[in-house]
Amino acid sequence: MEQEIEKYLNGEMTKEETIVFLKKIDRNPDAKEALTLYQEMNTIYDSENWNLTDKKPSYKKVREYEEFFKGDKGGSVKDAIGKAEQSYFEESQTSKMKRIFVYAGGIAAIFIAGLFLLGQFNKDVDNSQLYAEYKDWNVLPSLTQRDSATELVNIEKLFKSKKYDESLILIEKLTLKNNQELNSQILLYLGANQLELNMNEDAIESFTKLLNNDSLDSSKAHWYLGLCFLKINELEKAKNEFKLLIDNGLNFKKLEAKELLEQLD
Repeated sequence: MEQEIEKYLNGEMTKEETIVFLKKIDRNPDAKEALTLYQEMNTIYDSENWNLTDKKPSYKKVREYEEFFKGDKGGSVKDAIGKAEQSYFEESQTSKMKRIFVYAGGIAAIFIAGLFLLGQFNKDVDNSQLYAEYKDWNVLPSLTQRDSATELVNIEKLFKSKKYDESLILIEKLTLKNNQELNSQILLYLGANQLELNMNEDAIESFTKLLNNDSLDSSKAHWYLGLCFLKINELEKAKNEFKLLIDNGLNFKKLEAKELLEQLD
């Protein structure tokens, strides 16, 4: 049946052969379905070029392939497959329809894996860019005050110099020295250092402590927790934190939170 379908699609049948073939197809639902699939695959792919028409294929996967190939990414994939085909089948006697279905399998793999990976890559890049764009350590409170302890002055100086590991060490020493919970301002620096050092889970823990801290700065933790979740691509959690920030009474980073929510939706 495959050879007959290929012969029919290539216009290689005589008038009489065509009449017999179409009657055979009409009597056999499976053969009719096979012909439809071959026709649709033949429409978007043949040995010379890719033909995309306005007529929508009946098979969902074929429609997905067609829509994909109409896009820029699909065009690149198309070219790559075409070049591979030219080399691979240069001396092969494989039938055209077999080639189509060999490549249909390859296309499916590229379509599923490629779109997923491209989507994940683009999403990760976008979220990383948003994190980098919206993190603003300039709004951290100053630890440099009159008669401040030397440790606090150095923590801030080291952080501003981007010596995050050294700043973090001083905070940890301060914690051990005082043997007590850090105040809200130090918690902000602790979490910021941890984020910059990619200690993301530790940063979430620090900002959660800040959130539960009974201070004026506690509600700021929603902003920083949102950044944490944005950085690690937990977008629903990030959006929830930004929404909570907008709903609280503090006018801290509300505009930025609204902007981020618009971009994440």
